[in-house]
Amino acid sequence: MAKNYYEVLGVDKTASQDEIKKAYRKLARKYHPDINPNNKEAEAKFKEVSEAYAVLSNPEKRKQYDQMGHDAFTQSGKGYDYSNVNFEDFRNFNFEGFDVFGDIFEDLFGASRGRTSRSNARGKTKGEDIYYSIQIPFRDAVKGNNYEMNITRNIKCDSCQGKGGDSTTCNVCGGRGVVSTNRDNFFGLGSTCPQCKGRGEILTNICSKCKGNGFTAKSEKIKIKIPAGVDNGSKIRIPGKGHDSMNGGNPGDLYIVTKVDTHPVYERKGSNLYVNIDVDMFEAALGEKISVPTPYGTVNINIPAGTQPGQKFRLRNKGMPKLKGEGHGDLYVVINVKIPQIAVENDRTALKEMKKHYNITEREKVLNKSKI
Repeated sequence: MAKNYYEVLGVDKTASQDEIKKAYRKLARKYHPDINPNNKEAEAKFKEVSEAYAVLSNPEKRKQYDQMGHDAFTQSGKGYDYSNVNFEDFRNFNFEGFDVFGDIFEDLFGASRGRTSRSNARGKTKGEDIYYSIQIPFRDAVKGNNYEMNITRNIKCDSCQGKGGDSTTCNVCGGRGVVSTNRDNFFGLGSTCPQCKGRGEILTNICSKCKGNGFTAKSEKIKIKIPAGVDNGSKIRIPGKGHDSMNGGNPGDLYIVTKVDTHPVYERKGSNLYVNIDVDMFEAALGEKISVPTPYGTVNINIPAGTQPGQKFRLRNKGMPKLKGEGHGDLYVVINVKIPQIAVENDRTALKEMKKHYNITEREKVLNKSKI
């Protein structure tokens, strides 16, 4: 069942022509094949939104669609069947004076009406981004640090100015970069030209420096500031230090992805830290002031009498720094109560006497309740 054209464009049935045009522009930019090369899903979506726009942007066709639905545009409904119109046919097709295809390219690329080259229609695109991984010690995640890295990026060949050599228009696709097939559907864009690989041009007199690639590799030393608070997978962006663009657009960006070493004392969970601290049973029973480590120095805390194993005490703002200057997480001190092995008989006797005064277990209750 054909999808509702209004739903395809994401507009209400009462939408104005300006709203329909605005919705189409947004979707066409998102799914255009030149922006999504070799993406069949995006190509199918582009065809779908273009078909919806071709109908809803024409007041007469829209009126017919509102009255009859998709039957208005099928042979069974005595309307026009658009299902087999390919890209080249549609270029010069006229919906009763409404030049949809010319309007599309004017909206998307500001091109003049009529035939435009593939390179003009594509517009300038940003160069590819580069990703590098860096391993850092835990202390640098806490305090931040500066690094210097060697990276390799593709820059435009200065010998051929990125062209790869001289070129001539491809005689197979006529410079379009695509060839039509019988399988092309409405707004069909065909498949990538097998001779020019989608460039629309064939290289001649290939540049000896870049071997026709248009780029040469350049090694650079880049200074990087690792901010406090980074975690595994944090990305640090250095604008303009990615690969150069293929067609005069801005260079891509460089992303440094951090991996942080584990620490022998602190366990990290997000911006919070956990540290296990041993106390003996006497300190836990009587209460004590103890010293505990933090990434920012040692602090003293009071543990109350009767502290239990696994009990946590929170030290506010003693955890990891939060990125972008949003304060710190907390440090949780986890108590581990250590029980001594009593070897001196007099001590054992004293503890047995003490036990008579403290009944802190409920084993008898558990045993009684466990009977079935």
